[in-house]
Amino acid sequence: GFVYYVSITGITGSASADTAVVGDAVARIKRHTKLPVCVGFGIRTPEAARGIAENADGAVVGTALVDALRDSLDAEGAATAKTVGAVADVAASLAQGVRGAKQAAE
Repeated sequence: GFVYYVSITGITGSASADTAVVGDAVARIKRHTKLPVCVGFGIRTPEAARGIAENADGAVVGTALVDALRDSLDAEGAATAKTVGAVADVAASLAQGVRGAKQAAE
């Protein structure tokens, strides 16, 4: 298992997480559990993922992937030849942000 910390209040996808505030919260949570702490909400870019991963054990992303999926659909809402690549590209860029934080910590 893991602890899922919701980094912002409000509607998912509507704001960005404040990495300093999240870092303080993750440190506070880690003092009370040995479980990994993963952070979600407000993570839409590789830079945001990296900032979160500097303190958390994982970054949970939803809206950015849903947006990439939506933006790749045709006028009738069906997947296109671009759909898989569009979602995979966003996932890869976010993962690279997380990897960058983990590599910097080593």
